[in-house]
This record gives sequence, structure tokens and C-alpha cells, in this order.
Amino acid sequence: MKTGTKDKKLVGRIDNAYYFCDTIFDYKDGLKGATATVLCPVSRENYEQRIDPSDFDTLSCFADCWRGAVQAGTTTKGLEAWVEEVLYIDGDKAVFDFSGFDYWDDLRNAVPKLTEKDYPVFECVGGGRSFSPDMQWDEIYNKELWERIKAIGAN
Repeated sequence: MKTGTKDKKLVGRIDNAYYFCDTIFDYKDGLKGATATVLCPVSRENYEQRIDPSDFDTLSCFADCWRGAVQAGTTTKGLEAWVEEVLYIDGDKAVFDFSGFDYWDDLRNAVPKLTEKDYPVFECVGGGRSFSPDMQWDEIYNKELWERIKAIGAN
């Protein structure tokens, strides 16, 4: 038997990471806790750099996959041309983890300085059992929810 709530609300921020509470749960066998989605805003400059197929860091991120494609015989293209093709086909999903996309509007509403113009995307950098009762928040957006998370056993 399981009891739980789907909260789906912004709890707080530590550094550049925004923590959303997905669920708070309490199983009959004693397992209890809370799950999170952790998002970081990506600045316009960083976004443009990371989707540039000629950027060294972008090429480096794709190099192992490209080598595998060459070894498997699925491409004869050079690294930069292959990365261009991947980005053309998959778009920025090839570069960023968009888990938690459904929280983007909530985050922009809660933190108005995170405009789409200045921060075109948010990248998921964590999730699951991400809360700890001793977290040192830089900002808390929902104190009541944080107290519920701590009370259930935040890890």
C-alpha cells in the first residue's frame, strides 16, 4: 500500500539549481521520502555555444558517439559534419536533458529574471531522491512544502 502526493511545485534554489518536488510518498513497508526534479537555467550565450557544431566543447561531447558511428560503419562523415547532422535531426535535445520540461513555465513565473530571451532552456541536472534535511537553501519558494519534505524524511 502506498500513500503519496504529487506536489509538482518549486521548493527552492541552491546556487544555480532549482529543486521541484515531484512526489512525497509513504509506503506501508516504511519506505518514505520525496522525489525531485532539479533544473539549471542555460544562458543564451552558453546555449548558443553548446549547439554550435564547430565549437570545440560541443565537438568533444559528441566525439565518442561519432567514433562509434565510424567504427560501426554508419557514417563516413567527419566529426563536425556528423555533429551538424545530429543537431539538424535531433535539435537541441541532442545536447540538453529536457526532463522536467513541464516545470519551465512554473520556474519562469516564480523567477521572472529567467526570461526566455536570456535563458532559452533549462537543463535537468538531477532528480529522484535529491532532498536532504540539511540542505542549505539560497532561496526557498515554498516553506510549507519544504517542511513536509523534511517531516517525511527527505532522503
